[in-house]
Amino acid sequence: MGESEKEFTEQNLFNIKKLFYDKLAMNEPTNITRSDSSFYPPILYPSAPSAQTKESMNRRRKYRKAIYIPVTAALSLCLVTGAAASMGIIDLPSILHFLGADRIGILQPVHQVSEDQGIRMEVIGAVRDGDTTEIYVSLSDLTGQRIDETLDVYDYRVTGGNANNAQIIHYDEANKTAIVRFLIQGKVSKNRITVQINTLMSGTSLQDGYNVQVDWEKLLHEKQINSYDILDRDRISGWGGEIDIQMETDPIPVLHQDVTNIPVEGINWAHISNMGFVDGKLHIQINPDNEIGEYNHGYFYFTDEQGQKLDIPQYSISYGRYMKNGVDIGGDYDEYVYDLSAVNELDKLRLQGSFTSISEVIQGNWKTTFNLSENGLSKTGNVQLDANGASRATVTLSAVGVTLTGEALNKIRMEDLSIEVHLKDGTKLSGASGFLQLDQDLIKWISPKTIPVNDVSYLLINGEKVTL
Repeated sequence: MGESEKEFTEQNLFNIKKLFYDKLAMNEPTNITRSDSSFYPPILYPSAPSAQTKESMNRRRKYRKAIYIPVTAALSLCLVTGAAASMGIIDLPSILHFLGADRIGILQPVHQVSEDQGIRMEVIGAVRDGDTTEIYVSLSDLTGQRIDETLDVYDYRVTGGNANNAQIIHYDEANKTAIVRFLIQGKVSKNRITVQINTLMSGTSLQDGYNVQVDWEKLLHEKQINSYDILDRDRISGWGGEIDIQMETDPIPVLHQDVTNIPVEGINWAHISNMGFVDGKLHIQINPDNEIGEYNHGYFYFTDEQGQKLDIPQYSISYGRYMKNGVDIGGDYDEYVYDLSAVNELDKLRLQGSFTSISEVIQGNWKTTFNLSENGLSKTGNVQLDANGASRATVTLSAVGVTLTGEALNKIRMEDLSIEVHLKDGTKLSGASGFLQLDQDLIKWISPKTIPVNDVSYLLINGEKVTL
């Protein structure tokens, strides 16, 4: 074969790519021009799938046929290998090797990079199944050892959706790189997605069983005479737990600030700044350090004399204001409130704490924007999650997993949920884990494998059959 006298240009490469992906039933968008070097095919399958994977791929893409490429085209395709890397085509299986081949198959490669503070963020791939957006992001430290297996993406924004979750799912010790999965729940009105991270934390250590000395005799003696403040609502920055007051209308009592300085053994970023009874409920006020204490967190709980945790109704509220870098910030006091009215022998209670401490806080601006089309195939049904019929949920099945929506789903414990996805060929996918509480009325189960939606016959959730 004679050597061509014409120079191999980017337009040649574009035409070859288009021929290749057309033959693979992976057509390029019609609005791509040759100057657009950010093109990626919507689906990139691994090069050597297993027989089982091939079968599931054929079920999803029934129009895919055997490919016969002319010799000249095949030789030209060899040229893509080196040039494709320079154009940003990435090999998802080599990067996300901890995912199954079929799982990678539904991801759209993204390859958008942002660097700040010596840390590199890369959006590797993503998929949108209609109500859930799943995004895989790698984070690596280019200058030090600040990224480790305890990485926490503390402050972030992802456009679209009404609930979100960011969780480290893989850590590469050799390359000091963490893979974080973002889950965004809710309909996204546009195909344009932006991922932004403002604060990262690492060096996390969780320690449980901290003992807190309580002088019950003194507390009970002051129970009837203890004074308190009524909190202005504009000072509230957050609350949680089983709140038994109307936050919009009822008076919100809190203890006077900084009356005591009771240390918590082993914790150097916070102390108990007051403790006492208000309207029959025990209040424990914490004053964290305004710097590292802003990020560290924890909670108190009660045990009996044998060390067994007790289920005592409680809620917490964050309030107060302080200045940081000239900015007025809220929430430097945490007050935990416990209803001990059902406890007969208070002196038998043991107060303990569980606290998470952070050693590294990294602030910066990592931001990328990319297009992400929707994979809208889904099936729906209904399920009753308890025997009394109090918790009913709408079930939505997609390639990514199963979504449960209904009232007061936050009262369902994730560890009490189980699921089986039964396929028409008699096989099944099952999971006793993978459930995430994304909102008080929304639970998501992320399947470890891509679900062939059209091949699903029914679901079993907590043993109850869900017809789709």
